[in-house]
Amino acid sequence: MPTFDYSAYNDAGKLINGVVSADSERQARRILKDRGLLPSSLAELGDKGTGKRRIGLEARVNNFDLSLLLHQQAILIQSGLPLEEALRMTIEQAETAGQRRMVESWRSEIIEGRSFSDALRRSPYKIPESIIAGVGVGEESGHLHRVLLRLAEDLETSAENKKTITRAMIYPAFLVGFSVAVVTIMMAVVVPKITAIFITSKRELPLITQAVVALSDFVQSYGLVLLLLAIVLTLGFRYSMRDPARKERWHELMLSMPGLGRWIRMGSIADWARSLGVLLSNGVPALAALSISATVVSNLHLQRKFESVTEGMRQGSSLQKALEDSQLGSGFLVHMVGSGEASSELDKMLLRVSEYYSVRLKNAVEIFMALFTPIMVILMGMMILAVVAAVMLPILDMNNMI
Repeated sequence: MPTFDYSAYNDAGKLINGVVSADSERQARRILKDRGLLPSSLAELGDKGTGKRRIGLEARVNNFDLSLLLHQQAILIQSGLPLEEALRMTIEQAETAGQRRMVESWRSEIIEGRSFSDALRRSPYKIPESIIAGVGVGEESGHLHRVLLRLAEDLETSAENKKTITRAMIYPAFLVGFSVAVVTIMMAVVVPKITAIFITSKRELPLITQAVVALSDFVQSYGLVLLLLAIVLTLGFRYSMRDPARKERWHELMLSMPGLGRWIRMGSIADWARSLGVLLSNGVPALAALSISATVVSNLHLQRKFESVTEGMRQGSSLQKALEDSQLGSGFLVHMVGSGEASSELDKMLLRVSEYYSVRLKNAVEIFMALFTPIMVILMGMMILAVVAAVMLPILDMNNMI
């Protein structure tokens, strides 16, 4: 059923935005009228026009927002409110327009008589399959609020792991980029003006000054070409990543990078183990839980390996044996999974594995940041010192000649 993005006036004359599911635009307007709303604009989200552009960025669900919304629903449902009423209250108290639109899309499906899991699946916002499966089991078991709390915590932890890796990559990249930009500006603008007088004097310049002048000439001559080349390469790389095969090869290459590859592997194992543990503890069948958990892994190469684990289980292998065959994790992961299978507490063991790798990832990144920052400060100081020395040495030499 198509979903429409609308702006409408309520009885108080206030303009509100949201989404509604209907077979046609005419039916969507009738639904809004039945709700006491006067439509101002209506656009199907699947259109190539304004509707899709408006919702495009918002349709990428932020894990922190989704975690907050699920947590709110759990508290309201536990308080005895019906699901539709809980969603309505969440819409009224939404902190951002994106949150309000997301919950409105769920509520419109609930009003039409669908279950919460179906509402999440049919929403124009891409909700992770692990969340949908967990909500479905919670509805069947009658413990929806407990499941929502567990899923919200799972999302929060997963978002923290991704944030840890992202911070570890962005901060060094920013420092390196800033350093390169400062040196480039100095070489292209500052150094030529200062060293011009030394060059015209036709005296023999110190070696370090000659090197700085040569680098300055190179930046002035080819700096713009190098900048354009960098932009072209970046755009070409982003275009090539649209091909799943190339993207998977790149993800495999990332795993072999020193430091970064280890962080990605630890974060992926933590996300997979936590998702699988939460799903199993909520009563999702093992094979379905394995298939869903593989989708939470963002690295395509590791995702294929986790899918091979699922296939091994489907063919009758134990999870411990399937992990050993895939050569995915360390001995700790395999040992804990084996212990969990032997004691019938696999879900608890998986959650402990997730916690272990999350802590290791956080500690590894903190150590790296503690070492990287002073090293970068020293390198930047050395670069500035080299430029200062290149300028000052000829000046001192000229003073000595007087």
